[in-house]
Parts: sequence; C-alpha cells; structure tokens
Amino acid sequence: MWWIVLVAITLAAALGVVIGPFLLLKRLPERAEINGMVLVKDGMVSAGLAPLGEHEAALVDAGNDPQAKAILAELARRGMGPDDVKYILLTHSDSDHIGGVGKFPKAQVMALAAEAHAATSSSGIPMVRSRTSKQKTVRLARTLQDGDIVQVGPFQVRVFAVPGHTPGSAAYAIGQNLFMGDSANQDRQGRLKASPWVFTKNTAQNRKSLVELARRLAGDSAIKTLVFGHSAPLERGVAPLVEFAASESTTPDPS
Repeated sequence: MWWIVLVAITLAAALGVVIGPFLLLKRLPERAEINGMVLVKDGMVSAGLAPLGEHEAALVDAGNDPQAKAILAELARRGMGPDDVKYILLTHSDSDHIGGVGKFPKAQVMALAAEAHAATSSSGIPMVRSRTSKQKTVRLARTLQDGDIVQVGPFQVRVFAVPGHTPGSAAYAIGQNLFMGDSANQDRQGRLKASPWVFTKNTAQNRKSLVELARRLAGDSAIKTLVFGHSAPLERGVAPLVEFAASESTTPDPS
C-alpha cells in the first residue's frame, strides 16, 4: 500500500504547485467598475469590458468559459448582446483567456504578432493557439506590434509588448486602465508581482519586460488602474509597476 501513499503525496504536491500561487494573490472581485469599464470574473480569470457606445463594446480577453456566460450576463445588464462586441484584444492566447471568443462572431480579434506565429491557417489568416489546449485556436482580424495605437471606438489603445509569460504577451492602455493579462498580479499586500514561474514560459524575460514597461510608463498620469487576469486591480496608477522595477534593480539577477 506504500505506493498509494506515495502517489497521493505526489498528487498533493503537484496540486500545491498549481494552486499555491493563486493563494498569495488578492482575490478577484465578482465584478468591478474600473474607470468606466467593467472587470468580469469568469472562475479564476477575468475579462475586461469597455463600453464604446449604446450598442458597441470591446473586450480585453474573453475568459475561460466557451459559453461566455459571465460576459454575456454583463452585456445583458447593459441591454447588449454578443453581436455588440466589436473588438477583442487578447493579452495572450492561453485557453483561459480565449475560451469565449467564439461567442462573439462580429468581433475583430487582435493580438500581438509574436503570439500568432505558432499557428497560421492554410489560407494565410493569422491565428493564435492555446499553449494548454492545442486544439483551441482563434483567428485574428489583425496582428499588432509593440508601440501600435489602435482606434477602438472612442479610445486610442496603446499596445505594449511584455514577453515572458508567453512570447507574445501584451498590455493595453485603454482610457485610464492598463490591462496586463497574466504578466503581473497583485499580491495580498497590495504589491505588483511578476507572473508565477509555474505558468510562465520565461520568468527572467517576464521580469525584464515589466521593468522596461515601468521605464516607458514612469510619470504617465493618464493611467489610474492596473488590471490583471487573476487578481484584483491596483488603483495607484503606475506606481506599483515603478516600485516593482525599483525592487528588481536591487535584486541579483539569478541568470
């Protein structure tokens, strides 16, 4: 029977590695209003909904649920339906961020070109493919580059490449919010933390990307809130990002 105990210990340890990092984060709210936009919780992940007009909205990511129930419920609160979503900006292509894309057939889906290279259709249409579910792919209407400015309704969205969590991870500055996907999170002490190593393609690159993003945004007074994929938003402007970068400058590089 010793082998049963060994298997149980191994499974418990593996589960701890996966679940543990989430326990250190400030929990996602069920729903949050953030500077005229809405953070919608879908299990352990969030999607951002930006109203663009009476019957027009944009999403940042599309959650884990293929039926997009939480997002559709928020749209219904506003008298809108799935066809009113005109744009979806993907921070990256993990399955818990692209799950609901198919429920919004009228949306122009966009992601960084670096995230799209892994899967391109035979017709030449760029696509992104989930790391965790290789069968799950999403066609893109447009690929983006670092530094692009994209007109999304009344918003000029600023595009930032933050590779590390995935090769094509992106952050988007929309209005007063900076959507960072899984590149960072807020811990229980209110500090910005890099993506946990267990979920990250390249942890060193992830941290360096955050430092570079802090350098680019230092002094940016337009951004009021940092928004994350798996933790509550931080409402201190870019200060937490700058503080993270300062702490990195005093930490020896493990590489």
